Amino acid sequence: MYDIIAFAHLYKPHIGGLEKYVENFYKNLSNKKVIIITSRYEKELSRDEHDQNTTIKRIDCIEVVKGKYYIPTYNGLKQITKIIKENKGNNPEIHTHTRFYLNNWIATFLAKRNKLTHYHFEHGSSSVKDGSPFVRFSAWIFDIFLARYILRNSKIVFPVSDSVREFLQSRYSKLRYGPTIYNSYPFPLYAFPEKRKPEILKLLFVGRVIRSKGIYELIDACISMNENHIPFTLTIIGDGSEMNSIRQLIKDNNLSEHITMMGLLPFEETQKQFPKYDILINPSYTEGVPTAVLEGLANGLFVVATDVGGTKEIIPKEKLIPLENLSGTSIKNSIVHIFENWDDEIKIYKEIYNTAKNKFNWKENIKKYEKK
Repeated sequence: MYDIIAFAHLYKPHIGGLEKYVENFYKNLSNKKVIIITSRYEKELSRDEHDQNTTIKRIDCIEVVKGKYYIPTYNGLKQITKIIKENKGNNPEIHTHTRFYLNNWIATFLAKRNKLTHYHFEHGSSSVKDGSPFVRFSAWIFDIFLARYILRNSKIVFPVSDSVREFLQSRYSKLRYGPTIYNSYPFPLYAFPEKRKPEILKLLFVGRVIRSKGIYELIDACISMNENHIPFTLTIIGDGSEMNSIRQLIKDNNLSEHITMMGLLPFEETQKQFPKYDILINPSYTEGVPTAVLEGLANGLFVVATDVGGTKEIIPKEKLIPLENLSGTSIKNSIVHIFENWDDEIKIYKEIYNTAKNKFNWKENIKKYEKK
């Protein structure tokens, strides 16, 4: 019998910001027995898996948007219904993460029908901005009808950033909010390091290689830096729909000696990569709280990022690129500014680091949930 039945549209081995949030949040609820219901998006994945104090249950599903969106099959729907029915006597909490997914609408409906307490954790601070016009239109329709149902039928909505809260308040009425429960990270360093200015800047991008992550603007910045003889290397960690196009763009602009595409790496291997670099680049068009920015800062990297979602809750707004100004030039200028003001930036980042270290702490954020 489970204390919490949590729904995450995608989960391990797929790892993104939302998935790491879900994993770490429930691992830090050490006194709760949790089952995480997710999509069995690859046939070779096991249906059941145990991971510390959580159980992962992968349900049968159909791929609707390639690599991104899955809906339960009829058998998958029966699997969800069975899990809730078998645990109903224990009066478990139903948790849903992000409003965009049909699984979460089903979970909300079943929670209401079975009179179970439902809490929703919202990770999105904007409407869907990626994909084809049809995908964006479909997401907009979902937001108006099904997402509204999920949010309004939650006992409490927990935003993962204040920016998410502001977006929800501007879009939806009559929601009951709890405290902001931030994504958190175990900062491995005592303080932001006083590292020596490098001769060659080592840049890092970690995330999905898709248009809405600003990957094309980043390559434009690299083209400009190369033309202006600014010494740099860039490593791209991640996978996505634009991989082939970005590879061709790198080749066409003679950037192969400067840019390395490592593809998707396991989480643990990605964490080992961070300390090797100087600046994390995150020129995204939309974010909740960007995990990569938090990880980069925690590992002693400077950050060049856009002012979207909860990014300004990690890095001060004045140090971010306004979204309307996002371009290869603005990214390059931000990188050059750090390079030319290295020692002053270290002093500024020491304060940023100390603030974030206390704010993005799982122990403190779990306390906020437990006081609900």
